[in-house]
Amino acid sequence: MNKNNQALSIRTISPTNVTTETWKYGQILRGIDEIVIELGNAHWYGGGGLVHQLYPLEKAAIYANPFLTSDNGHTGLLGIAEPFWFNSNGQGVWVKNDDITMSFNAPTSGEPPQHSFFESASNDIRPRRASDIETDGLLRIQGNDLTIYLFECDNARAVVEAYWEQITISPPPPAWLLESPLWTTWAHFKNNINEDNIQEYVARLLEHGFQMSIFGIDAKWQEQFGDTHFDPVRFPNPRGLIEKLNQYGAKVTLWCIPFFMPESEHFQEAIAQGFVLCDQDQQPFIGQWWEGKAAFLDVTNPKAMAWHLSNLKRLADEVGLHGYKFDAGEGMFFANSGTCRFMQDAPNLATKRYIEQAATVFPWSDVRTAWRTQAIPMLYRQWDKSSRWGFDNGLASCITQAITLNLLGYPYSFSDMIGGNQYGDDRADGELMIRWTQAVSPMPFIQFSIAPWDYGTEVAKICARYAQLHQHIAPYTLKVIQQNAPIIRPIWWLEPTDTIAQAIDDEYLVGDELLVAPIIEKGAVARNIYLPKGKWRNYWNESEIYQGKCWLEAYP
Repeated sequence: MNKNNQALSIRTISPTNVTTETWKYGQILRGIDEIVIELGNAHWYGGGGLVHQLYPLEKAAIYANPFLTSDNGHTGLLGIAEPFWFNSNGQGVWVKNDDITMSFNAPTSGEPPQHSFFESASNDIRPRRASDIETDGLLRIQGNDLTIYLFECDNARAVVEAYWEQITISPPPPAWLLESPLWTTWAHFKNNINEDNIQEYVARLLEHGFQMSIFGIDAKWQEQFGDTHFDPVRFPNPRGLIEKLNQYGAKVTLWCIPFFMPESEHFQEAIAQGFVLCDQDQQPFIGQWWEGKAAFLDVTNPKAMAWHLSNLKRLADEVGLHGYKFDAGEGMFFANSGTCRFMQDAPNLATKRYIEQAATVFPWSDVRTAWRTQAIPMLYRQWDKSSRWGFDNGLASCITQAITLNLLGYPYSFSDMIGGNQYGDDRADGELMIRWTQAVSPMPFIQFSIAPWDYGTEVAKICARYAQLHQHIAPYTLKVIQQNAPIIRPIWWLEPTDTIAQAIDDEYLVGDELLVAPIIEKGAVARNIYLPKGKWRNYWNESEIYQGKCWLEAYP
């Protein structure tokens, strides 16, 4: 029993017996098919991205489902996943298998709702709030011949540090990536992009005082999805456009996907070369993605990935690209294929291979999925945010997901586009743009797409001010990166036994010295702020100093 006098009951199930006992500290469990852990009264963290990013995790009710990197998965699972869960008492569970089924605090009745991942705007938000339903209070992990590490440490910070000692974190990114915002065409233009409107857009952002590190040309720069040439009608002079963007200080990337539409230039060649997934009958697997049906690149085939990356590299060299935004790649896209390497046993390994191989040619590219790739030098993007305020994939979830991904070993992650993606009926307004910019500007990387100036001069001015704040904080962030610890930290990091801090879901730390407590409620002009242990001064007013472990009520 640890110093908090909190023992958890675990039940292990093997082909021959069932054993119930208390937590065995530091033990490695092998050769079992299921482990069942009572959540108890502790706060829980980890697992990865969720559509409804509730925090701490016991607020969520997650149905049993394959623990699979997903694009809007049935139970709310998203693209960045890691089978590591831990609690505020310093107890942690790390599963070494790549193919498992997991439930967490699952509803005691009913089945997970069915939905279409490519119609996410019309689907319900998952996982559900545990407070709304009856749940089982268990973490249940199932698989074949499981290998599970049990951590026992003094507190939550200690268990995260012990976990970080077991993984490898990528070396730091180049400093310029942290200094200016990333920009992308997607949320502002969707598929309606061309040379003229991109140049007008960039002129406006410069006019309003913004700077760029990366400018991403998203879909649809090509004629057909899967092409590696520009649409000659909408982009008659892509090299000239990219050279102009370079002159403005931006390195340029293009959006790409591991799919080939039947009309695309590489569809037939990919099939002929055996570079696409096949079904059980050895026929090319034509699967569904959010733009229709396509052949899927076999990302686990080194020859297929080398061919794909060589096509991307050729285009990059022709027009002067810095790199790419590697979209999709989640295991769920490949799980239905019968013959792709690993697919029947562990689709998550497709995600791992996709990221690993892309990084060999285009390091520090933008990806939105990950499975045990903390050592790979990429920028890990949170899933497409909705233009909302709450933890239901809106502004508030940027904070809880950033904390979660950092704790899991992804410090070089960012919270998608400021203001969200404006899918379905969700629309940003000036207030949301301002509050979103304020909330994420202290993070290592920020990204704009929706134009702040579309909401008036004052909104653009405020957003530009906080984009400049991001640049001012960058030298401090670069120092934090050298600490081999999460960059974005929960506020309990400073005193892990602080029971108030353990449950705070709307504040975060950058390193140990910068506390961020943004306003993330529509219409609010003040908020309550909890200051953790330490002495704190107002960033904007240095004469304002507070001793920690206190609340600031109705703070503007």
